[in-house]
Amino acid sequence: MVALRKKTLSELVVGDRVIRILGGEVAMPLPVTAVTESFIICGPYTFSRRNGAEIDEDLGWNETQSGSVITP
Repeated sequence: MVALRKKTLSELVVGDRVIRILGGEVAMPLPVTAVTESFIICGPYTFSRRNGAEIDEDLGWNETQSGSVITP
């Protein structure tokens, strides 16, 4: 039996599913809708491809200060 290895953020592709952890408590499954060199986009949400932090200019969220993060 072969154990399945979880993908890393850099391995995610369109169609993969991720879990968004909001405020460290709320888990929200999301589909990956686009991927760029720097970002993972899940519908209206944009995340850092480097560390999974949500990027939201309106809220002041960036790679170092964010209220949401994704995990593959």
